Amino acid sequence: MIYAYVLIEAEPTRVQDLIKELSDMELEGSVIKQVHAVTGRYDLIAFVESPDLQSLGN
Repeated sequence: MIYAYVLIEAEPTRVQDLIKELSDMELEGSVIKQVHAVTGRYDLIAFVESPDLQSLGN
């Protein structure tokens, strides 16, 4: 299993909606396990689980 943190820039008005939309979403074999709002350059950090690097890249 491969784990990754994905840094996301978003419109400030969409941050709360994106947290709900992205949570537990499956992406070609990968699963977004957690999404957190943060301050600074990025607005969200998603913790992603994937079976391999190729799936993570997709």
